[in-house]
Amino acid sequence: MKKARSFLLLLLLVAFTIHMAWLAIAPLIPYIVSGLAVVMVMGFVYYRMTRW
Repeated sequence: MKKARSFLLLLLLVAFTIHMAWLAIAPLIPYIVSGLAVVMVMGFVYYRMTRW
């Protein structure tokens, strides 16, 4: 019984940690997607300008 209780407590702690990490990262997702789009556009323009 003690082992099962310890395992359930560990699962609860893991779920809480994942939830806190999501709350910290979720507001940044739009900025990450926007930055990735800008980098891709700049890379495409650079590629087109430097092609022979």
